[in-house]
Amino acid sequence: MADPGRRLGPNAVAILVLICLAAGLLLWQRPWESSDDAVVGIPDDAPARLAAQFRALTDADSESAFVAAAGTSRTAKVFARQAWRARTALGADAVELRYVSGGDVADHADGSATAVVDVSWRAGDEIGLSDKTVHTSSVAFRVAPQTDGRLSVVSAAPRDGALPIWLAGDVTVERVSGSVVIRVDGGDADLPVESMATAARSAVGRVVPGTKGDVTVVSPHTEAQMARLVGQPIDQVRQIAAVTTRLDGRGGSSDDTVIVLNPAVFSTMDRRAAQVVLTHEATHLLTHAVGTRAESWVVEGFADFVALHDDTAPLSVSAGQILADVKAGRGPKHLPTSADFNAESHGLGAVYESAWMIFRMLGQTYGDDRVVRFYNAVMSGTALDKALVASFGLTVDELTTSWRDYLAKSASTVS
Repeated sequence: MADPGRRLGPNAVAILVLICLAAGLLLWQRPWESSDDAVVGIPDDAPARLAAQFRALTDADSESAFVAAAGTSRTAKVFARQAWRARTALGADAVELRYVSGGDVADHADGSATAVVDVSWRAGDEIGLSDKTVHTSSVAFRVAPQTDGRLSVVSAAPRDGALPIWLAGDVTVERVSGSVVIRVDGGDADLPVESMATAARSAVGRVVPGTKGDVTVVSPHTEAQMARLVGQPIDQVRQIAAVTTRLDGRGGSSDDTVIVLNPAVFSTMDRRAAQVVLTHEATHLLTHAVGTRAESWVVEGFADFVALHDDTAPLSVSAGQILADVKAGRGPKHLPTSADFNAESHGLGAVYESAWMIFRMLGQTYGDDRVVRFYNAVMSGTALDKALVASFGLTVDELTTSWRDYLAKSASTVS
């Protein structure tokens, strides 16, 4: 039997338990080791350090050199390794990161700061673009001070313009016949984007012979990534399933355009609807519609003319919104204007359908060849009224009257 006099009292036991817990917590946290979570002051010479650091990132000619230049923290190493591998997948070259300002005042609770950097790069042949424009975006890099006095580059976000794809996440590139699909962090896993991109390329070629080049599709994993890649606030892309845009969201030529999907919308569509969207955007890309000054109804209506050319869905599906408006006495009085196609406009679906119905009517009356000739003329800069007369012998007023009659007749056949 144990000696009762040698037993520990309840207070002593509680103290020992607390000591053991504290020791375990210390061993787990290891405060004597460097931590990404530790708040460290930003060095006084941060701008000079950052200018040199981004020069080192520019000059890096290997993954190890790029990772070393990014900083000593674990987060920086992961970020830099991912960015380098994305660069490699995209064949990016002429990469330059030029420090502009910032990084010297903490603006986050963890003590990190925002450094503004101009990032330039040129896409390689890997992503199917014939254009070799050097793209430049203003990027906000998050930099975190470390206990060794250095700064670590831990993340990137767009400041002005689109975020370079190789800074957006883990990137993979897959080339298939006539198309290239760039997935960011796995992309949209709900639909077979690769085969759909190939189908879109073929569909455009059947209606518009002679189109050249690949269809390049960027498939982000999240809507937030999509917004960053097109350089737009997230609120402005919520209704958009996909958009055709220049690679940097700004300048460049018509040969550097890509289709960027919005997974929050695109992945919720059924296969038919998603294919229509992708073929619509592929028409914009392959006919160099980005940046055109042509009337919006011509650009958008023709893209749907191609996308729905072989579609077998009834009008109640493909034009249900505009025909419902017509049956309710709210039919359009004039051809759609550019303002009608504003992404935030009410009844946007009906506007697109109404533009498509113009081309559907023209195709049924005059045939594909004359419709394509009209579209090409307008895209080449011919005035709308002259292109209508040359292609169909119609004035704008005559087209408008025929279209309104066509809508009324079509609405009467839809239950």
